[in-house]
Amino acid sequence: MTGSRLLVGNLLGEDDLARLLHAGDPRRRRERPPSQTVLRTASRLATFLRAFAREGDRLWTPAPVDPEELPQVPGVPIPILESGPLERIEPAEEVLAWCETPAAAALRTRPRDPGVPWDAPLQEILWRLPTAPPSVVARVHHRAFHLQIAEELGCALPGARMVDSLGELDRTLSSSEAPASWVVKAPLSASGRERYIERNGPHLAEPKSRHTVERLFERHGPLLFEPWLDRIADYGCAVLLTEAGMRIASLHSQRVDLKGQFSGIDLEGFDLPAPDRERMDEVVEGVARALCREGYAGPFGIDAWSYRRPDGGIAFHPLGEINARMTFGLVAQTLAERDGGYSASRFPGSGFQAVAASFSAVKR
Repeated sequence: MTGSRLLVGNLLGEDDLARLLHAGDPRRRRERPPSQTVLRTASRLATFLRAFAREGDRLWTPAPVDPEELPQVPGVPIPILESGPLERIEPAEEVLAWCETPAAAALRTRPRDPGVPWDAPLQEILWRLPTAPPSVVARVHHRAFHLQIAEELGCALPGARMVDSLGELDRTLSSSEAPASWVVKAPLSASGRERYIERNGPHLAEPKSRHTVERLFERHGPLLFEPWLDRIADYGCAVLLTEAGMRIASLHSQRVDLKGQFSGIDLEGFDLPAPDRERMDEVVEGVARALCREGYAGPFGIDAWSYRRPDGGIAFHPLGEINARMTFGLVAQTLAERDGGYSASRFPGSGFQAVAASFSAVKR
């Protein structure tokens, strides 16, 4: 079966990257296996990776999925579904993973052919993109890297920093410049999970909240501290990157809830004023250069948003996150290319929006 192609729907890949990054560190995060609810929800979302499938391809998901439950999408086949421990899955000559982790990379029996056919359909280009070593992916997917690049590009949020402990967070919040609303985020996380938002600060006084943040430090080590902004519109950009150049695959609006948790994609709703669009283009190019400098190649995405300032004016933040992996903006764009009728109104449909929202909200 090694001649077949394998899609790896490892939507929990950040957990694997964290283990890789903290291997040998006595302060490494405490292991907490995903709950069955998380595994099932991530698996349902992972089935959308069939956007990149041909007939006969295999798709691995963290938990079993009934193929009868998958919605039909014209022109998109339903692959052979597999699950179980990833290290026990039959390898393949061609492997395409949501996130390039050690376990996913180990399943690939031959390196990818050099050269990317940029004029090919998206669902085929992804199979030809170069892959980065998982250690590089872990480094550039980390929020400390995001903060470093945001500072280099002049778009870090005021007061943003990595904080090492609850004591350091308290000292940060005691400053006269501390924001009343703020967030701390795990260094390797996705979909708005593994974070704490304080809206009535700046001080963190409530015992239950302090315990929640302390547990985040215990599991993840240093956290990214940022002011929490009154977001009014969210955007995303999906990019394909090689040493020779890059291609923007999708510019789209994103649907998020009040906690900033992802719930869907709107391919037809991308509408930015010209100055903000130019700034976003500059930031995308800057992020691409930084990723290449670190040795990363493959798909990546950035998030951005517009927000309301305290004086009531509207401002644009061009770099909210760097995702050194696939994104659902890329998946949505590929589905739209394969079936012209699979528009913005349908991608969040067919169960996607409800599943994405539950994945964001569920606790481990």
